[in-house]
Amino acid sequence: MDERERARRLASNLIGARMYTCREICDRLVRKNISKDVAEEIVDEFLQAGVLDDRLYAQFYMEDALRLKAKGMYRIRQELMQKGVSRSIIDAVAEEMAEEVDSKEALRAYLEPRLDAGDIRSRRDLEKLKAKLVRRGYSMQDINVCLASYEFSFDD
Repeated sequence: MDERERARRLASNLIGARMYTCREICDRLVRKNISKDVAEEIVDEFLQAGVLDDRLYAQFYMEDALRLKAKGMYRIRQELMQKGVSRSIIDAVAEEMAEEVDSKEALRAYLEPRLDAGDIRSRRDLEKLKAKLVRRGYSMQDINVCLASYEFSFDD
């Protein structure tokens, strides 16, 4: 079996298991001792056939990250860029998603069970929560807007 056929089979097996970005497939093929040129040719071939689609990948990834994992847009954008999705695709998909999914609403849904449980007993707890939300990718503006609807009373 020649290198191109081996690369095609490896890529097919990977894509059959789950979605990947073009760069992820190329990187995995190179790690399996496929030359960079052949890996790029196979990725182009799959891209032309519609088997690989970074835009579709970004749409699914963003939707899952927003709705299921309660991540903020900043973190989602960073993760997609690390996976090799171009900034133009990320921006276009984010703009579309902004119409469908309200990130502030996702943040509220994430906050509600945590704040109802009375986890915030001091200013330090509140600052720790804010830091956690920033790490999840939410902007301080969105965090402050959402937290403003709650009343906190601290003894300290």
